[in-house]
Amino acid sequence: MIAIVKKELRSYFHGMMGWVFFALILLTFGIYTAVLSLSKGYADFSLVPYNAQFVYLIAIPLLTMRSLSEERRAHTDQLLYSSSLRSADIVLGKYLTSVVMLALPLAVCCLYPLVLSGYGRVALGTAYATMLAFFLLGCALSAIGLFFSAITTNPFVSAAVTFGALLFCYFASDLGSLLSVSLLATLLFFSILALAVALLLRVLTKNWLAAGIAFAALEAGLLLIYFLAPGLLDGSVAWAFSGIALFAKLESFSNGILDLTALVQNLSIAGLFVFFAIQAVEKRRWS
Repeated sequence: MIAIVKKELRSYFHGMMGWVFFALILLTFGIYTAVLSLSKGYADFSLVPYNAQFVYLIAIPLLTMRSLSEERRAHTDQLLYSSSLRSADIVLGKYLTSVVMLALPLAVCCLYPLVLSGYGRVALGTAYATMLAFFLLGCALSAIGLFFSAITTNPFVSAAVTFGALLFCYFASDLGSLLSVSLLATLLFFSILALAVALLLRVLTKNWLAAGIAFAALEAGLLLIYFLAPGLLDGSVAWAFSGIALFAKLESFSNGILDLTALVQNLSIAGLFVFFAIQAVEKRRWS
């Protein structure tokens, strides 16, 4: 696994991708620091990562697009599969590389509050708590990008799908607050969600029967709730969107609130999608 991390880091820094990723993160933080902290004089540095989180929409697809899909496109994945490395080692090596690539520019950005504190009072606790939340958000989004890279054969397709997924997460909070749907529309929404889960199961298992059984079970449960306890569906769409709205979780940190639930959620999503990526690689390895 460590050998994969070293190999991937060399490939990032020998090419343009790693430097472009670094530049995006540092430039975005630099602009918001200059505008909010230096120009407008805000002492609260946590506003910088909160406003800069949109950079992940571009940076994460660039970072993860080649992780596994490039191996499949170039057929170099067969070399990995024929080695003694486990599928988990391959995926974790790729993922840890993304985490290191994310941590390096953010470590530089963590110096900004210290520099600013020399010119005025800065709430360092709030600043670094928000930076931690920003980093863990990036870890969760990187795991999502890695999963899409594992199930595609073209890096550009992987980047496009990852961008679409992250864009949905970015606007999910606004969509959830705007939606006021009927009970039937709520049933339709969760039916589509059940179909998405079944299709994900199909991708991971290559088994249409298992996907069909999963969809039938989920749909049967939804229909039971719809007819027997419809009150459970009230407000459930907004609740579902709030769970998907990963970017919105950073707001509480910028307000000086340490939201442990958001931290645990990001770690859980990272673990879940890394697991999905491992299953996708394992399935392809033995197919």
